[in-house]
Amino acid sequence: MAGIDTLKHTENCIQYLSRFQSIQYNHCLNSCICYIGPYEVLTECPICSLKHHATDNTPHTYFMYLSIIPHLHAMVANSSYATKSQYQAKHQHDLSQVTNVFDSTHYCALLTTDIVVGNERLPFWFFSDPQDIALGLSTDGFGPFKYHTKTAWPIILFNYNLSPEERFQKDNIISVGVIPGPKKPGDCDSFLWPLVQELLQLAIGVTAFDALSKISFYLCAYLFLVFGDIPAVGMIMRMKGHNAKLPCHMCKIQGIWNNTSKTYYVPLN
Repeated sequence: MAGIDTLKHTENCIQYLSRFQSIQYNHCLNSCICYIGPYEVLTECPICSLKHHATDNTPHTYFMYLSIIPHLHAMVANSSYATKSQYQAKHQHDLSQVTNVFDSTHYCALLTTDIVVGNERLPFWFFSDPQDIALGLSTDGFGPFKYHTKTAWPIILFNYNLSPEERFQKDNIISVGVIPGPKKPGDCDSFLWPLVQELLQLAIGVTAFDALSKISFYLCAYLFLVFGDIPAVGMIMRMKGHNAKLPCHMCKIQGIWNNTSKTYYVPLN
């Protein structure tokens, strides 16, 4: 029909106006590293030695990253969502009991901790503004196909300013990317590099519009919590994992060597 634009052009216009555009980064075909940051200029993978580009000088494959800052801009500009996000600011800490993650000693310590970005100490503390956003990160490997010969690792964020009943609902989860297979990433930090760069910007503050007060303000957000199962936490913390001699990052339990499976296991007693 005349006067109706194509679907592809309409999608591009919506992405441009909303700024919800994915960013494409090259990565190793074996998912060892993402060619970004200190790896950006490398011609081959430092872990498996596979060439950065194929014979026709094109990248083997891509890692797609979806920027978090436009997500947060849209959240605070929505009056309904902004109202729901006041849970953290209104939470009353009770020293006699722990009812929420905001009652933890870690969060309470951050309230009087200086923020340092690079070599610059910022003139405010973590969550000193009621509009500051508390973020949590989680990841886990899953097999997208019937036979689990390949795995992928989604990177998802949770907005802890929402109430416990809403923060883990599917509509409120922020997905910033999926680390593609075929196997566990060799250097998870390289895939998290673009997210870390945005979190540094958010620690300083980015201009946003507040739907409740109808004014612009400096929006800050802080990643204060990372969680997952032992393999995921081991990957993020650069630890061996559950098959290590010291598998737990909190206690001093030691694994026992099994000559049959050629690995360590945690004893029952």
